[in-house]
Amino acid sequence: MLTPDPATPRPRQTRRDDIQGLRAIGALLVAAFHIWVGRVSGGVDVFFVVSGFLLVGSMVRELRNDGRVDFVAFIGRLVKRLLPASLFVIAVVLVSAPFWMPQTRWAGHVTHVLASTLYVENWYLAWSAVDYLARDEVASPLQHYWAMSAQVQALVLLCLTMTVTGLVIRKRTGHREPAAIAVLIAVFALSFAYSVYATATNQPVAYFNTFARIWEFALGGLTAVLLSRVRLPAAAQLIGGWLGLFLVLSCGVLLQVSTIFPGYAALWPTLGAALILLCGQAKHRFSVRRLLSLQPLNWLGGISYALYLWHWPLLIAFLTVTYQTQASFAAGSAILAASVVLAWLTTRLVEGPFRTVREDRPWRTIAVGVAAVALIAAGDGAWRMQTARAVPADKLTRPDPLRYPGAAVFDRGYFAADGKVPVKPGPLWMKRDVSPLYAKKCHQDIDKAGLVSCTFGDPNAARVLALVGGSHSAHYFSAIEPIVTGQGWRVVTFTKSGCVFATPRTGTSKNDRSCARWNENLMARLIALRPDIVFTTATHGRDGANEHVVPQFAERWAKLTPLGVHVVAIRDNPWFPNDVPECVQVNGPDSVRCTMPRSRALAATSPLANATTEPRLHFVDITDHLCPETRCPVVAGNIVMYSDRHHLTNTFVRTLIPYLSRSLVPIMTEVDRERSVPR
Repeated sequence: MLTPDPATPRPRQTRRDDIQGLRAIGALLVAAFHIWVGRVSGGVDVFFVVSGFLLVGSMVRELRNDGRVDFVAFIGRLVKRLLPASLFVIAVVLVSAPFWMPQTRWAGHVTHVLASTLYVENWYLAWSAVDYLARDEVASPLQHYWAMSAQVQALVLLCLTMTVTGLVIRKRTGHREPAAIAVLIAVFALSFAYSVYATATNQPVAYFNTFARIWEFALGGLTAVLLSRVRLPAAAQLIGGWLGLFLVLSCGVLLQVSTIFPGYAALWPTLGAALILLCGQAKHRFSVRRLLSLQPLNWLGGISYALYLWHWPLLIAFLTVTYQTQASFAAGSAILAASVVLAWLTTRLVEGPFRTVREDRPWRTIAVGVAAVALIAAGDGAWRMQTARAVPADKLTRPDPLRYPGAAVFDRGYFAADGKVPVKPGPLWMKRDVSPLYAKKCHQDIDKAGLVSCTFGDPNAARVLALVGGSHSAHYFSAIEPIVTGQGWRVVTFTKSGCVFATPRTGTSKNDRSCARWNENLMARLIALRPDIVFTTATHGRDGANEHVVPQFAERWAKLTPLGVHVVAIRDNPWFPNDVPECVQVNGPDSVRCTMPRSRALAATSPLANATTEPRLHFVDITDHLCPETRCPVVAGNIVMYSDRHHLTNTFVRTLIPYLSRSLVPIMTEVDRERSVPR
């Protein structure tokens, strides 16, 4: 993605057309895999190594020749090379998005715009990877800016490191290059070790983590140093070049990059790129240099940065407008062709004029860059404020039950809701209309093991209902809390994202381990608390064929009921294949495209019917108010039922109060009678 500015003189360096060809292949791999395969290719890792080879290598030469690295000048060159095209594409996406992007995405989109403008998109995506409710978010048109964010951060950190190294050894002329090499080796070793550890413990976060990626840039810098010191035999260059190209081209085909990178697996494309950089100057007529130096590849290499910038937003816009999940070959070819045209125009008309800007005033360049960033951020902030103003009405007011009956429309004999009124929650609030436990900080994150608990109702109430489990337990809170506190009980919550109440499973990921520890902590707390009722989920299965009562759930229940605790376990709600709010926004609330056959969503016979029962174990099934008759709707009584693919909206949950009450109140009465203590 990033190369030194052609206007910047590089002493004793000859133009290497093979590097331009390598950049072209990297860009084509990224675009092709995104457009047609729906996978990650490893092409970004190739860019990282090439950037390290060119830019970190230039830092080493500058330190060796001048005894120092001019940090401000480097940042000025970085701003001049990166920001024009980058901010231009962001501005185009920002201005055009309201015309093609559903309003359900706007709240998330403005955050992506700001994160991309400030070059912290990788950290925002890393945060989203641990935010359970954000995991099903539709891809942002600026999501690919994570790579440039990580790249800029890594290069700035490496430049700082080299600057400090120069200050430490400024008077030791003979030690300059050895010191720089030692620093690069140390950075490579530490970052690679951390990358392996982070990938093994929390791969989704490690994927976007700059510190787990910086070794790839260090590898590029070390490759540049090695090339200046070692001359490989002709045969080694011939074989090494083709081997490197094979590694680069085969990575995305043979490896599932998005789930195992970075870590050890990232050595595959990065070593391939390093081999090409080492061996790409071979003059043999059958060398890889002959292929990579072809004029079409050289031309594409010259626009590869802008090609990377354009292909993703064009793809996302197309998929959004056509409501498809993948482009056909013909449509994908058109997207790629349009990306190439826009990349050429951007390189020529946007980047080109800035390449001739004088480099003897880096502070002025940096100031202009900061001003441009501030301008984009201000525009994004204005959109954010406009979006925020539209939310409070949905957030703070409860809809009229006559116009918005919700689940009540599934009752026999109930009058039909007025289908002409706009649905609630509105498009700007649909995705955020979740259980209030999140806003109240009463819900544990997916990657943490500590118990987070809140109490609702009279804290001195004699009777206690504990709401426990994952997010599918948490989303019933707004129905359970008024029922329970209305009977003079108190509610104590113990919920955690991505972690059900079950006997801990053996797992290797950080989230699996945190879930196991959380369950152990929760069980100990419940045994000490001895709540009168534990409310949790009873079944699991993302479709009807797999819906079942999980044995590990039942094992937990069996440990509580002998202690006198009543367990109320509810049948899980359907999981939809597509994002429900977006489907409703794009296709309309009555569209069959958004619904799902009941036979696909739920088992024909409830798994609860054949589950082992005992006096203190109670099963609740309200799926007739989620999936009546033959289809599972996504809008009921003018209320959108789901905030994503499988979490119920808080607005809809409140309409379930009468139906949960029918099951809960008799059980609470039974507990009172059993305890023989009046409330």
